[in-house]
Amino acid sequence: MKLFLLIHEQDTDAAWGSSVDLFSTLEAAQAEMRKIYEKTIESWNFDTENQTDDSCCEFSDMNASIRDGSDVEAWRIEEKELDANIAIKVHGGMVQAVYSDADVGVEVYDLDSSDFAEVSELVEAEQRERELDEQIAQPGWRAVW
Repeated sequence: MKLFLLIHEQDTDAAWGSSVDLFSTLEAAQAEMRKIYEKTIESWNFDTENQTDDSCCEFSDMNASIRDGSDVEAWRIEEKELDANIAIKVHGGMVQAVYSDADVGVEVYDLDSSDFAEVSELVEAEQRERELDEQIAQPGWRAVW
């Protein structure tokens, strides 16, 4: 499983420290970094048009920074791989248990219908399939088996 870490480091007169936020997609991490960067530019009343060596800012896909004298805030995105293994126990055609070595969410989409299904049962199966299609169309979702 890929994780994207948004690392924020701050060394200003107002505060000092660092923080890390986790994201499941690069796009989500980038959007959050842009949002925080723009908010910080605004809160500092930073003049992006008149930059110098002592007063500068930059933004790229994976990094951002603002420097005003000795005050500095910087952000970077790092990609990490986390092994998350899942085992699914099926017996008698039904999922009996799901095991994992990491915290994961599990949703079972049973798309089967009986051999002599009524129209309402077929409609329900089609609805479940649409829900599954919507879920797996989300960023970061992919077939793993």
